[in-house]
Amino acid sequence: MGVLSPTPIPMQRRSERAPRLTSVPQGLVLLTGDVLALALALLMTSAVFGLAISRSGLQALAVWGGLWLIWRAYQGLYPGYGRSPQTELRLHVIGTLQLVAGQLAAALATQRFSPSFSGIIMEWSIVLVVSLILRYYLRANLVAMNFFGREISIIGAGRTAEVVIAHLRTYPAYGLKPVVAYDDNVDLHGTVVNGVRVVGPISMALETPLTEHALLSIPGARAELAQRLVNSVYASFPYTWIIPDLFGMPNQALQAHNIGTVASLEIRNNLRSLQSQVLKRVLDFLLGLGLSLLLLPLLALIALLIRLDSPGPVLFAAPRLGRQHRVFNCYKFRSMHFDAEERLHGMLSDDPALRDEYETYHKLKSDPRVTRVGYFLRKYSLDELPQIFNILLGHMSMVGPRPYLVREQHKLGSFSSFVLQVRPGITGYWQVSGRNTSTFEERMDMDKFYITNWTPWLDLMILLRTVGVVLRGHGAY
Repeated sequence: MGVLSPTPIPMQRRSERAPRLTSVPQGLVLLTGDVLALALALLMTSAVFGLAISRSGLQALAVWGGLWLIWRAYQGLYPGYGRSPQTELRLHVIGTLQLVAGQLAAALATQRFSPSFSGIIMEWSIVLVVSLILRYYLRANLVAMNFFGREISIIGAGRTAEVVIAHLRTYPAYGLKPVVAYDDNVDLHGTVVNGVRVVGPISMALETPLTEHALLSIPGARAELAQRLVNSVYASFPYTWIIPDLFGMPNQALQAHNIGTVASLEIRNNLRSLQSQVLKRVLDFLLGLGLSLLLLPLLALIALLIRLDSPGPVLFAAPRLGRQHRVFNCYKFRSMHFDAEERLHGMLSDDPALRDEYETYHKLKSDPRVTRVGYFLRKYSLDELPQIFNILLGHMSMVGPRPYLVREQHKLGSFSSFVLQVRPGITGYWQVSGRNTSTFEERMDMDKFYITNWTPWLDLMILLRTVGVVLRGHGAY
């Protein structure tokens, strides 16, 4: 493949295309949401402490709130194109905590707290939560109005480009909008890749770029050709992203370094470090303890409904593969009839279609084994609440790979030694990505992604997404 290629096919005039989106108005919308969060935090804090809004309070808000907005702008959060959800969450939380620490340090040094020490903590706690909610809400509305994102050109229209375009179109909040593609393969000219037309050779993109952002998607190119392509694209576009030939390797744990004039990438195995394991276990235990106390009335109510609905025990202990291949009892509220396994074997032997569905998904969408209460519990994942006690016992984590059945070990193959190096989770990457509509192989791929790319921020993002998925009952049965 070369940069120069045969005569390009005719292009649409720029006037026939949608107007170029700019980051300024989109960033201003998100900044306005943050200003509203600051004002709301001041009003709520004043109401809770029964204080009138004073001039000193307004001045403190203007100074520290202004610094917070400037810091967020420096972090690139206005509008924040191309940030993964966990990266955006990390910047949001750490940036806010840094401002809180700065304000408290200044207040301690001058002995002037406005309104008070507890007032400052409450004010910023409200900002931390409300600003994130407003950001998601406003961005979702911008996406719905097709007014969020930076248009990008895709250089290279092969299999990698197909995957990237599909992801960006599925998750428009990422902020990158593929609008045109180029490739030196003449057979691809005029074709459409996931809604994006391949308009001509790469040289066309270099001579008359239609966007400010290019995504170079030719990971299999030879080193000399890749260098020439990168330099050519880099000279023609203000923003250039490159997809390297690092498939199957961690991507959330990469960190760039320079060794003189040589670029290198550090690949961190976060979940294998003792510090990360201790941190994850402490957070699991504290969160599990808090949830067990908070949800105790709900747990008692569910137990009563199960006893009234059908005969049998309230809890079901299912053997599952745990960390280091140890088998443990995974606790769930019973959602099936007591003779469920006998019913399953009978149904699968009599119905080949059901047998194929079960072998593919390891679940049945219309499952007659499920009780009336069990259907409701499964829809909103309430049957998994007793797994909180597995967390306290050290068998499971709040977030992790799915807890695999003992009989599934042969299907895991060599992957079992990899996935079983960590504790399984009540929720995980596959639950918020596909839930029960994912195949067994797709779940293994998502579990691999989670383990190789783990950070505390990925865990927090999965927990936040789990709330929305569970409330909608999406993909559950």
